[in-house]
Amino acid sequence: MEITGFDNKYMVYGMLFAVSNRIQTFGDEQFEDITMRQHFMMIVLGLFGGKSPTLKELADAVGCSYQNIKRMAANLEKNKYVTIVEDDMDKRKRHIVMTDKLRRMGEDNMKMTQTFMEGLYSGISDEELGSVVKVLKKMEKNITNMGGAGKE
Repeated sequence: MEITGFDNKYMVYGMLFAVSNRIQTFGDEQFEDITMRQHFMMIVLGLFGGKSPTLKELADAVGCSYQNIKRMAANLEKNKYVTIVEDDMDKRKRHIVMTDKLRRMGEDNMKMTQTFMEGLYSGISDEELGSVVKVLKKMEKNITNMGGAGKE
C-alpha cells in the first residue's frame, strides 16, 4: 500500500515499526525453537568473538533492557543454545556463553541468512545503506539524549 501526503518524519517513524514487525514475523516463521529477537541476540553475541559478555554488556550491544536479555538468555539456555555462568570475580555478574549447538545453528543457517539479507537489501545501493546507517545512529543518539536508552 502506498501512503502519501505525510511528513517524512512521521513516515520514517511509522515505517520503522512496520518493517521491524515484518522482519520479526518473517524470522519467527524461519526458526522452530527461537524467535527473531533471540536470533538477533545470538548474532550480536557472536560479534564478541571468543569473549563471553556479561548480560549487561549484551543488553547494551543489543539495545534493550537487562531484564529482557536475561529473559531471552534463560529461554535460550533451556534450549541449550547458551549457558549463563557466574563471574569469577563479581558474583553479581552473569556471563552468557555460546554452546556448540549455537555454533552449529549459525553454520547451518548461514545460507538462509545470506539469502534473507540479499532479498531484504535488493535494489538498495551501498550509498543508500550508508545514509540509512547515519540517520539511525543519529536517531539512536537522540533517543539516548532524551533519556530513552535501554527503556522498554
